[in-house]
Amino acid sequence: MAQNSLAEALPLSTEPQQRPNIEHPQPRVRPQGQPQGQPRRQKLPVSKFEKCLVTACGLVLAVLMVCVVSAKIAMSNAQRDLQTVNQTTATYQNRNTNAQQEINELQSRSRLDKIAQKQGLSLENARIRTVNK
Repeated sequence: MAQNSLAEALPLSTEPQQRPNIEHPQPRVRPQGQPQGQPRRQKLPVSKFEKCLVTACGLVLAVLMVCVVSAKIAMSNAQRDLQTVNQTTATYQNRNTNAQQEINELQSRSRLDKIAQKQGLSLENARIRTVNK
């Protein structure tokens, strides 16, 4: 031990000494007034700042809830309006398709020939001009 220079000079005494870095648990004595399983709860005081902070957070939360509900209602109304517009558009597209089909039927060559024959008109191919747009 003398070689590593870690030796300590200890005073000679008859009492055993304990090292300071080792802890020995001491038995705890419980007061007789408290039950063993339930610790006694103490109420902590609440400051005015904490009360104001909780109140302000509650108000902000309530306002946000109202905003979410109103946004959902507005979104539902907009969606309903969009469905109405889409339905109206589909109705007009159907009407336009039907009208275009009727126009094509009225302009058909066979129909025009029948009308011309009823009126006593004849068709001469030499006098027909084809015009393209």
